[in-house]
Amino acid sequence: MTTNRAIVDALSSASTAGDSVVLATVVRVTGSSYGGVGARMVVRVDGSTVGIVSGGCLESDLAEHARKVHEEGKAKVVTYDTRADDDAAWGLGLGCNGLIDVLLEPLDANQSREVGDLLRRAFGSDAPSVLATVMNVESGRPGTPAVGAHALITSGAMETSGDWGSGEILDLIKSHRDDALAAGRRGLVSDSGDVRVAFEVVNPAVRLVICGSGPDAVPLVNFASQLGWEVIVVDHRPVVHAPVERFPGATVVECADSLRLGDSVALTSHTAAVVMSHHYARDLEYVRSLLNSGVAYIGILGPRARTETMFGEIAAAGDKVNARSKDTVFGPIGLDVGGDGPDAIALAIVAEVSAVAHRREGGHLRDRTTSLHEPSGRSANARVD
Repeated sequence: MTTNRAIVDALSSASTAGDSVVLATVVRVTGSSYGGVGARMVVRVDGSTVGIVSGGCLESDLAEHARKVHEEGKAKVVTYDTRADDDAAWGLGLGCNGLIDVLLEPLDANQSREVGDLLRRAFGSDAPSVLATVMNVESGRPGTPAVGAHALITSGAMETSGDWGSGEILDLIKSHRDDALAAGRRGLVSDSGDVRVAFEVVNPAVRLVICGSGPDAVPLVNFASQLGWEVIVVDHRPVVHAPVERFPGATVVECADSLRLGDSVALTSHTAAVVMSHHYARDLEYVRSLLNSGVAYIGILGPRARTETMFGEIAAAGDKVNARSKDTVFGPIGLDVGGDGPDAIALAIVAEVSAVAHRREGGHLRDRTTSLHEPSGRSANARVD
């Protein structure tokens, strides 16, 4: 697994074990690249790694740089510039036609804990946040921050780790929050005097609530967990060991009253819910509890007629459903990718949730006329992150 969650887990493990690691982070991209700003890799002392920053093109070379960084104990930025389409000088054969700056920072056990905690809070928040990282300092004057200092900026607060010197630059960093959010996945680099700071947008992890614990929920949990999503399986029965063991990587919770789903799990603006208990009356109650709850996605397993019957009963009961809630309903569920069986259905569901989360239409990339990393125009109201 090479998700953000895996990076946080690796940093936490290093901290617990008292090990030192090197954290490689893509801090600037110009042109094309496999991984955008914020792609990360943890390199351990023994050379083993967690995560990737490219499609495998840079990892071996970065691991060698990381070994030297670990030995010297000094952070550095490694630049790969393939815009001239002349990769031979690197011996990597990238062919990406882009410039990539990767910050390599040595972390001791305490620093791993601090950085891991910042990332964990960012991924677990209810809104996108901005992570600022000092990537270069051109002078050693008193009061300047150290390379690798981090600041997590949310709408109402700022948390820091590392050495920010006198702290004077932190006020300037706060002023770049909106610009960084607007830049999105492209990232933003700012020169504040003799200090260069990289900004990245950290989007919350998708929270996937699966209402139903049948056999076809197993592949759905597996796919979503591998993507690093927060997965919650809702069961109307008391939670016992067997269901928990069936869904590794997920949390299993009991919800005896389907109409009170919100009392059992958090339903937020970055929650996607899949209704698949295979029990019509229970599924109807799940849908009723989800409508107007503020979740960004409601997927209903089953044929279109079944979903239409549900909404007919909801209307007959006098429940008012706002327009935004109706836009978040997907039934039948999933993208039209073909295939048969639970695995294929799970793939279609995860693909659709991911498309909604990233404001994509789920079409062919070859048909895009804009940047691959830009939203395709789906309404922001239908956004999970």
